[in-house]
Amino acid sequence: MNQPEQPQGQWPPPGQWPQWPQEQGPQGQGPQWPQEQGPQGQGPQGQPGPWPPQGMPPGAPRPPAAPEPPVDVVTAFQLLCGVAVLGVVNLIATLLAIYADRDTFVDQLLADVAAQDPSLEISRSTVESMLAVGLGLTGLVGLGVTGLYMLFAFKMRAGRNWARMLVTMLGVIMVFSAIPALFGLGGGGAAMLVSGAAAILQAVLVVGAIVLMHRSESNKYFLPALRNHDG
Repeated sequence: MNQPEQPQGQWPPPGQWPQWPQEQGPQGQGPQWPQEQGPQGQGPQGQPGPWPPQGMPPGAPRPPAAPEPPVDVVTAFQLLCGVAVLGVVNLIATLLAIYADRDTFVDQLLADVAAQDPSLEISRSTVESMLAVGLGLTGLVGLGVTGLYMLFAFKMRAGRNWARMLVTMLGVIMVFSAIPALFGLGGGGAAMLVSGAAAILQAVLVVGAIVLMHRSESNKYFLPALRNHDG
C-alpha cells in the first residue's frame, strides 16, 4: 500500500517539531530565560549585581564611593559661576566703552605713528579697521579665559585641591584689580559704569567663594588625609 504523500512546503511534519533545550529554574517554576545584564557590577536593568563583577578576582574590594561635596563647596562653586558671568559682563562693557570712544583711540594711534616715523603714511580707515579687529580678538580671548576659569571651578567642585589653589590665586588678583574701579566708579559713561560695578561685584563674590573653599569641612573634602584622620 502506498504511503500518503506529505504536503509540500511543510517541515517538519505535524507532531514532529524539534524540542529545544530549556534551562530549568527552581523547583516548581518554569524555564529561566537569560536576562540582559547592565554595566559591569550591576544586575539586570541597572540593578546592583553580585560583587565582584565578571572579570575581577574573587574577594576584590569594592571601589570607595566618591564623597559628595559639602554645602560650602557647592555654594562656593555657585559664587564662582556668578564671578564668571560678571566677567563676561565686564568684558562686553569694556569693549563697548572703547568702541564708543574709538575716535580718541584712533587719533592717539595716528599721533604715535607720526611721532615715531613721519614718513609712514597710514589712513584713518585702516586704523579704525585695526581697532575693530583688535577688539574682536580681545573678546574671543576673554571668552576663552572665562571658559578656562569655569573648568577650574568644576574641577574645584569635584575635589581637586590644585584647582582650589588656582581659583584662590585668581580670586586674589581679581580683588586687587577691582580697587581702581572702586575709586573710579562714576565716570566714563554708562558702559564704564557697568564695567566698574561688575568688577566690584566680582571681587565681593570671589572673596566669599575663597572663604567657603577654605573652611574646615571644605578642607576635609579637598584633603583626604584630614577626612580619614577624623573618621
